[in-house]
Amino acid sequence: MLPNAFIAGVQKSGTTALHHLLDLHPDVFLPRAPQEIHFFDVEENFRKGIEWYEKHFRGWKGQRIVAQTSPLYFFEPAVPARIHAVVPQARFIVILRNPVDRAYSHYWHEVKHGAETLPFEEALDREPKRIQDGFYGRRHFSYVSRGEYATQFARFLTFFPKERFLALRFEDLVRDVDEIFRRCADFLEIPLEGFAQAKQQHGVRNTARMPRSRTVHALGRKLGKIFPVVENVMARLNLKPTKYPEMRRETRRLLQQRLEGDILQTASLTGLDLRSWLK
Repeated sequence: MLPNAFIAGVQKSGTTALHHLLDLHPDVFLPRAPQEIHFFDVEENFRKGIEWYEKHFRGWKGQRIVAQTSPLYFFEPAVPARIHAVVPQARFIVILRNPVDRAYSHYWHEVKHGAETLPFEEALDREPKRIQDGFYGRRHFSYVSRGEYATQFARFLTFFPKERFLALRFEDLVRDVDEIFRRCADFLEIPLEGFAQAKQQHGVRNTARMPRSRTVHALGRKLGKIFPVVENVMARLNLKPTKYPEMRRETRRLLQQRLEGDILQTASLTGLDLRSWLK
């Protein structure tokens, strides 16, 4: 069994919350672990072949929608062609966040995990060079690049028709989950009533947290590659809620100017009202 739908992005925009909401619908199957299989985007995994990928879906029990979540799919250039070659009839859900806010959240995510040591403004200046250094750079330091949504949609539209895509707003996931359920049900052609349990359990996941000990955090992530449950337990004990400092006003203004054209193109492509992102 292979998936027929993907939550393909974008990182730091509520994909984990959406994954868990869809997973509660009786007509949707999502692999239990790992949540993000990273087959089409990570070269090492892709080389393992389709049989390796199919093993992650062994728990399927006839659900109409077989889905898979990997937020990096939307960004990695090789992914659209690879998915089209394997599952050409696939559908895609992409949840979008104000790219300026997404970039800042992404930055602090990398700080938390120890990949980023530079101040935010210096990291933005270094981004073009860093993302040219290969997959590691694209994955960890693509703060602004991942917010250029129109560019990423264009890559997918080379292989898939526009009607195969559902674009959602992060704001609606936070404030109007009923609209999220309605649009997902229509797009996936599943009963809206199936989201009743999901509505009761709704809550945006992956809130901002920082490690009490970076040594413990690094050890947990290392052990998690072999024993995922160990990483989850260690993270729960070691991570504490935090509030990031506000972005500098001048930095925000410059990022909004830089991304304005892409935001307008994204609004045109998706039909989403993104005017609030331009303020």
